[in-house]
Amino acid sequence: MINKNMPNLKTIVLIGCPSSGKSTLADNLIKQNPHYQIVSTDKARAQLFCDETIQGNWPQVEIEIFRQIEQHITAGNPIIYDATNAKRPWRMELNQKIKQLGDIDIIGLHLKTPLEVCKQWNKQRQRQVPEFVIDDYFQALKQFPPIPAEGFTAVLDIPFKDGSLDLSKLDNQLSKISRSHTNRQNRTQHRKVEFHQYSRLLDFDRLMHLISLIIHYPGIGNLQNTDPDQLKTILGTEQEFEAEVDEICAIISKIYHPIYANKDTINRDLDWLQTNNLIGINQNPKEIVLSPLEDPDLITHPYSEKDAFCRLIKTIRFILHNPLLHNPETTAQQTFINEIESQGIVEFNSGDSIRKDIEKILKPYQILPNISLRRGYFAGTSILSESDLLRVFNLLEAQANGLDDPLALGVYERFKERLSYTYKLDKSSYPVRVIYNRNIVDLDSLPSSSLAGRIHEVELAIEKGYQLEVKPFKGVGRFTDQPENYFKIYPIQLVFHNIGWYLGFELVDGDKAGLLSFERIDRLFLSKLFSIPRPPEEQRLALQKLETLYQSCGGIFLGNCVADQQKYLSHKASQRKSVEIEIELWFSDDIFRFVSEGNKRFPLKQMRMSPKLRFIRVQYAKSIDLVQDKRTRISKFSKLRNPYPHRLIR
Repeated sequence: MINKNMPNLKTIVLIGCPSSGKSTLADNLIKQNPHYQIVSTDKARAQLFCDETIQGNWPQVEIEIFRQIEQHITAGNPIIYDATNAKRPWRMELNQKIKQLGDIDIIGLHLKTPLEVCKQWNKQRQRQVPEFVIDDYFQALKQFPPIPAEGFTAVLDIPFKDGSLDLSKLDNQLSKISRSHTNRQNRTQHRKVEFHQYSRLLDFDRLMHLISLIIHYPGIGNLQNTDPDQLKTILGTEQEFEAEVDEICAIISKIYHPIYANKDTINRDLDWLQTNNLIGINQNPKEIVLSPLEDPDLITHPYSEKDAFCRLIKTIRFILHNPLLHNPETTAQQTFINEIESQGIVEFNSGDSIRKDIEKILKPYQILPNISLRRGYFAGTSILSESDLLRVFNLLEAQANGLDDPLALGVYERFKERLSYTYKLDKSSYPVRVIYNRNIVDLDSLPSSSLAGRIHEVELAIEKGYQLEVKPFKGVGRFTDQPENYFKIYPIQLVFHNIGWYLGFELVDGDKAGLLSFERIDRLFLSKLFSIPRPPEEQRLALQKLETLYQSCGGIFLGNCVADQQKYLSHKASQRKSVEIEIELWFSDDIFRFVSEGNKRFPLKQMRMSPKLRFIRVQYAKSIDLVQDKRTRISKFSKLRNPYPHRLIR
């Protein structure tokens, strides 16, 4: 309970990386004013566990910390809280709890010790902190430096100068705290500032984090049904939730802090995002709807004013619905600013403000990826506009159904389910495009051990360069000289060729080691996966060889002779020519009309075709050489014969 009769006290909160000099600063402050009492996380651990190096259970440490804080404040003693306080929610929660004890001025002292100095001083300490922790805390303070809106009366920077912290101005700054606080309140009250429902920093922070989560985890709120593995990865354990908001609160609490995980406010935030068209179906842009806020004691943040907040939200909304705008004649940022200004979404000459929005908000909150964006802005996985997204869905639907693609079918069903939450996928709508080709094999009837049934493992092996041990099923169609027993392969690419899905691979052992070949995925079953990768450059080279052979042949068969393949892949023209066979085909004029129309049926670089007949309007590809004798129709093929992408349709 707040003690109204308690005199005004000052609490100093130290903020800085491990080994930034906080304890030394606290000792100096005590020398200047012995009335201060130091409350330290290290000392609390020493009291609880008899050793400050034992991290222990944080809730237990936290209880002890606030017991000491309350004890000193109740006794009328000002305190110095010595801890890293590196993350914003830690500071906000701390300040909230301190304010519950009475009318207390909380002054944050932010130690600006350089990262390398922190690491150097850390090495000189008896109890050293892992460097990755120092890096993490330094980055957290860089992204979200302490500001008064977190609940501080004031925040003072302690600069680093000439090899040490510069305390020369600190006493004078501390003596002026009450006056500067009063001046700030007066300025806020006398200015005509229009506050809104996100003018408090806690509400603004929560909204930005929520937008970031929605971008990075599509379908959040229903992950327990659509992607339980991802949900378990985020939370660390399997959990069930009664409502969507419960799942969202659990995730925001785990990733950020429980201070943001209030169900009622999250529900209101979700409704507000939908009302203002940041989530859901893209509608016509409209003005941002905001509720006014009356709070005379409000400590403002940079987006507490309505105009600045609306500009930020309109910027985010525009990026979500118009990803990757690109103009090669100027930078991605200038292209974006020009577009958003020309459409009247923000005021002209807002460029500098938008640049600050990007650097101070969109990147730190991970609404934009923290990478160099040179060809346009996008958020999370949103790299397509609404119309393009639906076109991609229709194309995937055609492939998954028309080619009976075992992997595409799974992706298609997940894609369809998630789109259906927002869009009406009317099956009676006109199918503009469809693939009318069919896999001749019923993949659903195959044993789960077949390559088709274990397609994810096959794709993993292709991507990583792993070996597989496979064996033909008994009773399947086989050609002569094909292995009958178990054999090891490096899988290279999955290809849909004419009638079905094939796996392109390289044999590993035996007298045909190195042979590149194709086999239908329904004819082989997977025995073992050996997770020892070969170098990526070897896998890429094998793919180039496979493509060369496939593109030079008239079918899926690449021959059974390793030596012939090696000769054909040789850089020496003589060796290549030694394994080529020239075939001359003659057709009547009527038949030749069909042949010339289908001139890409065979590899273009392997064919020479006579001039087209009169009245034939088909244009040959430039790579086809023309023979002068119009009666001669010549096609030349090698004895050999595709793929990285690791999946192709031929």
